[in-house]
Amino acid sequence: MISVEKLCRRTVVVIVAALILATLIHPVSAQRAPVAQPVMRANPGTAPWDRVPRDQVAAQCGLDPALLEAADQTLAATPYAVVRYGRLCWEHGATEEKYAVMSITKTMGSLLFGMTTTHSSLSDADPVTKWLTAEELGQVNPKAALAHVLSMTSTKPDLSWGNKGQWAYDASGNREINKLVIVMDRVIEKEPSGFPGVKNACDLAKQMFTKMGMTVSEWCSRSIGAGLQSSVRDMARMGMLILQRGVYNGERLVKEQYMYRMSHPAFPDTNTAYGYLLYNNALENWRYSTGRNDPDGTPVAVWPKYPHEPLFEAPNCNGAIPNCALGLDVGANWGQGAGGQRVVVHRGLDLVMAIRDDRTNNGHVNVWNAVRPALVAMDPRFKGDEKAFTAVYAKGEYAPDLAGVTAASAGR
Repeated sequence: MISVEKLCRRTVVVIVAALILATLIHPVSAQRAPVAQPVMRANPGTAPWDRVPRDQVAAQCGLDPALLEAADQTLAATPYAVVRYGRLCWEHGATEEKYAVMSITKTMGSLLFGMTTTHSSLSDADPVTKWLTAEELGQVNPKAALAHVLSMTSTKPDLSWGNKGQWAYDASGNREINKLVIVMDRVIEKEPSGFPGVKNACDLAKQMFTKMGMTVSEWCSRSIGAGLQSSVRDMARMGMLILQRGVYNGERLVKEQYMYRMSHPAFPDTNTAYGYLLYNNALENWRYSTGRNDPDGTPVAVWPKYPHEPLFEAPNCNGAIPNCALGLDVGANWGQGAGGQRVVVHRGLDLVMAIRDDRTNNGHVNVWNAVRPALVAMDPRFKGDEKAFTAVYAKGEYAPDLAGVTAASAGR
């Protein structure tokens, strides 16, 4: 009879021999293409964001580092950062320097307004006259709701469905959207219990930056039209808040209903590409303030049913275009500012791209086109076939990194 000790020894010998044989048959090659492994989403928290080492980019980010290096060459003087699964996967150029993000300030202002609604009785459906005096309204239609201000339609003389006319961009913010700062200040003063340690919108912005680890960012103004100073890395953190629909570092900063309205067409009879001071990819009847191209091969943001909300009386999607019946709620969004400033969000891919000084003013297109090959190359289903990938991704039929949210069940 074989003793237990001898049996254990023989077992160890067999295992070691098998491992040696496997190594001889399948030697490890330094030239082997990187293989993406199942990844866990990281929590960026508030600590400094350490970049993923190059030799870990494939495994941790599902991106081919060699193709990202090619993207650096293509984009040349355009600083940018790529965040995937909550990790700073790649960056190029000056990503930590402070600079003026221009009209991305508007998107920050919308998030700030959303924070205010989350901690008070304020609602985007409130009539403007609830919070603004007749003298403060200026060009704003007294029949407007705050939702109209957030979507830059409040100055239209007729706010009924189909009569709003062509969308007009409020570049400086002085026409209408800067009035949101007055509203936020007034709400914070009236309901201080919801805002401990905060006296006004400036303080609330500082609190938001602190909670998100946006250590470079500064804003304190009567304007949300422009004025935010930030960095590419900080802009990527702001993109994470949008991607996670109002949650950052495990804390809900903005309620999901507001984030949904922010990232979907608000009043599509005037502009299908605008939510609440945030752009979304659209099919038709879209207007952009700067740049004229839709991101190639990306899904549009649409509501799962029409009409969809009080105030939002659209009877159908862009004239009932069949393509609007998307299976997944993964429309691409971006904030943009003059001079080529962008922060781009692809929820279905758990991807954020922050871009500085893209002189063509189409950084949401250019960086996506440059980075996409690195993503598709590592995709376990499409393995580098960009044509096949974009065909299904653009239709909302493929979102490998979306946590099971369909258009039918999306939070509204």
